Amino acid sequence: MDDLLAWVDDPDAGWSVGTYGALAEFLRDPDEPADVHHAPGRATVVTDRGGIDVHLTDDVVPVAWERRAGDAWSQALALCVVPTGGRSVITELGPDATALRAPDRDAVLVDLGVGAPNLEACVRTRDPALLAALRAVEGRPLAEAGSVASALVDAGPHRVFRTSVARLEVYTPIPPPTGASPDGPHTHLLPRLLAHGRTHAATDPIPPGRVPAATVHLPHPTRAVDGRRIPPRPERHRRAQEVLARYGDPAAASARAAVAEALATSAVPPDWTLTRTFRTTTELALRQCEELEPDHPHLPGWRRALPRERDGGGAGEPLTHDPAQ
Repeated sequence: MDDLLAWVDDPDAGWSVGTYGALAEFLRDPDEPADVHHAPGRATVVTDRGGIDVHLTDDVVPVAWERRAGDAWSQALALCVVPTGGRSVITELGPDATALRAPDRDAVLVDLGVGAPNLEACVRTRDPALLAALRAVEGRPLAEAGSVASALVDAGPHRVFRTSVARLEVYTPIPPPTGASPDGPHTHLLPRLLAHGRTHAATDPIPPGRVPAATVHLPHPTRAVDGRRIPPRPERHRRAQEVLARYGDPAAASARAAVAEALATSAVPPDWTLTRTFRTTTELALRQCEELEPDHPHLPGWRRALPRERDGGGAGEPLTHDPAQ
């Protein structure tokens, strides 16, 4: 599985670490300076805005999928593990001795206690006022921490999201509730979603008994990792399909192959491609054809039979997280 670590130092790939309602994302620009290090079973990349360290363990199960996202589609691979438990109350952990950057290792790490079995969602700070505010609510669930949320926004501490496989650090400011997430690395913390007690979006095909410990969002053939439209890059599509074939659901791969064969050989879609079983796969195939092969001779006939559904928004949004977050 060491080949999966190559995505860590690929600037066209994005990463996320988190749970449903608490997510940290790492993105970087292709020309952004970055320190990249590889070791057996491990890879790390750090920029001035954040960083991620991924280390593969023997129990990791890679799971890949693709699905509709905004006006395009997303393609991702999750590193899944057996859940090991997580704190459900705010807890001070002391100096962050394993911080990705040496100057950060004497700052204090505080687990916000989001209660997820696959995540420690922490902040790191030296700010005496913020530490005092956090210590005043230590031992309480985040939902009962009162004004701590506004104190976090005001202070803008580093966020450190840890799992058994990955550590993702974010150094950018925390936007106010009415503000937009900054470009590049950022975090989402939404108590109303955390209250559902889920470890991932319902549409993520995570195997029973497993939880996602980190997710790589594969380079998209027509979108930058931040959601901007780019000229088509078919080689990215080929690479993603290889990942899906290796780590995805075999039934989904068979459906993709059957629809692709039908689109290549039929001017109009066979009835079976429009059934509930194949409709989602057919829509994905048509979106990909529209953007990668817009002059395909069979595309007009297929679209007459299956008009594109009105998109529920998301155009230009990053492809690194579930739209609900």
